[in-house]
Amino acid sequence: MTRSVPPLSRNPAFRRYFVARTSSHLGDGLISIALLFGALRLGASPTEVGLVLLAGRLPVVVFTLVGGVVGDLLSRRAVMLAADVVRCASQGLTAALLITGTADLWHLAALQAVAGAANAFFAPAAAGLVVDVVPEAQRRQANALVNAAQNATTLVAPVGSAALVATIGAGASFAVDAATFAISAAALVALKVPDKPVPPRPALLDAVRHGWHDFRGRPWLQATTIQVAVINGACISPFLVVGPIIADRHLGGPLAWAFIGNGYAVGALLGSTLTLRWRPQRPLRVAVTIPVALAPLLVLLAAGAPVPVLAAAAVPAGVQSAIYAVLTDTARQTHVPADLVARATGFSTVVGLAAAPVGMALAGPVAEHVGTGPVLLAGAVVAVLSAPLALAVRSVRHLPAEPEPAL
Repeated sequence: MTRSVPPLSRNPAFRRYFVARTSSHLGDGLISIALLFGALRLGASPTEVGLVLLAGRLPVVVFTLVGGVVGDLLSRRAVMLAADVVRCASQGLTAALLITGTADLWHLAALQAVAGAANAFFAPAAAGLVVDVVPEAQRRQANALVNAAQNATTLVAPVGSAALVATIGAGASFAVDAATFAISAAALVALKVPDKPVPPRPALLDAVRHGWHDFRGRPWLQATTIQVAVINGACISPFLVVGPIIADRHLGGPLAWAFIGNGYAVGALLGSTLTLRWRPQRPLRVAVTIPVALAPLLVLLAAGAPVPVLAAAAVPAGVQSAIYAVLTDTARQTHVPADLVARATGFSTVVGLAAAPVGMALAGPVAEHVGTGPVLLAGAVVAVLSAPLALAVRSVRHLPAEPEPAL
């Protein structure tokens, strides 16, 4: 970093961006527990739990591509602000229904679908806004700081949410979630994006074609995206559906599940902290290899290990998630043109999450027929095999941390 670049702490636009992202993620962390156990308290079966989760995730897959295009064509700050307003309203209404005892499963599904659609616009715009407010030399640090703060909130949020669910009810967590989106919106209102030349805006379909052409021209981006899709579908989604059911039946309920989640969050915080200073010369070699750290957690959960052992196994799983996110986010922001970053994020998210709804929809029925253990063990095998398959792509192995100078 050169002396001419002021530290991130003196960048007011980044500070407000940081507050918006962190507050938003805090709310997401609260809902991960409240939604699962709220559905269980309403009598949901394993299949119905998967369908409720699917309702929140499917709109992300459906709308993220459009969200990425909109995030490149319109003001990214304005797109994020609109998404916050929608999420605040949907989660506030969910809270009201749960607190008054008038909620049904279809209410949870419908309102989380609305929130999921808003997320589909927020996330690509947020990834692109980093390019607008942070100099290139500081983007890896900015990504690491945001990721570290998000993981710190993930450490606190599940325990807080579990305590609220166990004492007051799931509605209280949704009410706090609505408030976090209001805080995020307030920070975005105060955020001033530096003035930059505004290029002519192409038509929507032309913008989609341009972004898709760029995506297809980057094998490393395709490979990491496919790896994320496979892991989301075969590892993460079944874990999120089957894990809370195991916790509710055999491990002690929401507090036990939150304790396991805390192990994951501790690991993610450690991984984010590591990436603040560690800059591998071939970042994607590291990124695509570390998902193997998910396997021990899945195997131990399938084997019925006690909660402290599962929480310990969740730590390396969390470390890999943070390192993967920071390294791949920075790679996109470094090697994809600035005016295409939101679209690249949109395409990556759409493909990366495409298998998640399928995994959530199938995990419950498959677990009911063959048991939870085989579902989790299959996920562990996939996590291990995904690494050598991704490394088989040459540009994954050789993509540098910095763009190579033109000859």
